[in-house]
Amino acid sequence: MKRHRSRLLATHRLLGKRMRLLIATVLAVSALVAAGCNSPNIPPGNYGIVSGLVTSSKGQPVAGVVVQADYGPSSPPTGPDGRYTINTVPISSAASGTTISILPSSVPSGYGVPPAQNIQVIAGQTTPNVNFVLSPG
Repeated sequence: MKRHRSRLLATHRLLGKRMRLLIATVLAVSALVAAGCNSPNIPPGNYGIVSGLVTSSKGQPVAGVVVQADYGPSSPPTGPDGRYTINTVPISSAASGTTISILPSSVPSGYGVPPAQNIQVIAGQTTPNVNFVLSPG
């Protein structure tokens, strides 16, 4: 009986140590994740969203075009509907603005690259209708 009891106590201690190690690991990982959410590169609330439509000069949506902001973020390629969205675009003032442009290498052959647009991005808001028209070129 004593032997069985001592085995149980040893197993209990081992499980206790493992549980404390697991809890410490979970807490450490949680702290690292939380610290990453407060990255100085993009502080919470200091970005907005830009969206729009890419069409041909005939008004048809153009798929496969990538739209980018001047601070690095870009959209996934436009779908068959020509729509795009760029998330986490750093905010800007009306005076400085943010440049939104089309990635030249994503423009289908036969089209020219339209001029970039300078817009204001407001924290926590979507700036809609930043549209581009591709002309034959």
